[in-house]
Amino acid sequence: MRPHLQATAFIATACIVLVLSTLGCGGSLDADYSSIGLVPVSGTVMLDGEPIEGAVVFFEADDRTFSYGTTDESGHYELKFNSKTAGVTQGPKTVRISTVASTGERGEEDEEESESESSAPKPKRTERFPVTYNEKSELQVSVSDSQTTFHFDLRGDGTTKNAS
Repeated sequence: MRPHLQATAFIATACIVLVLSTLGCGGSLDADYSSIGLVPVSGTVMLDGEPIEGAVVFFEADDRTFSYGTTDESGHYELKFNSKTAGVTQGPKTVRISTVASTGERGEEDEEESESESSAPKPKRTERFPVTYNEKSELQVSVSDSQTTFHFDLRGDGTTKNAS
């Protein structure tokens, strides 16, 4: 075998060994979140006394990590740490609520794509919540093992009627 072919074969073999050793054997791709103390969080979102369907609720920590959920027809939400894991880390959170934000989850994108493929133009979503509830949120909560339910009874003028 020629020297340059031997070198090429050696490099190719080394690359394959490196890739296989990095991947491991039979390891799980699912992460273990048990060590970060996630707690289940749920509640409702009301605006001027009416439940808001399709609002995205974010609980954001000081380090900019967050959990999220989307309200159903009764304004109820349950937060997720990611698309597969429910819960929120404990501690103080800034709450952001929006009717135009996206969670980025695949089902939501499929829905938007199918709507955009229809012959009728898709109306642009308008934000129903004032900036004091999303971009410049003043909503603050503290998540703990004993405090996992948060109801937001908000007003269209940006004042908080009740956030508990």
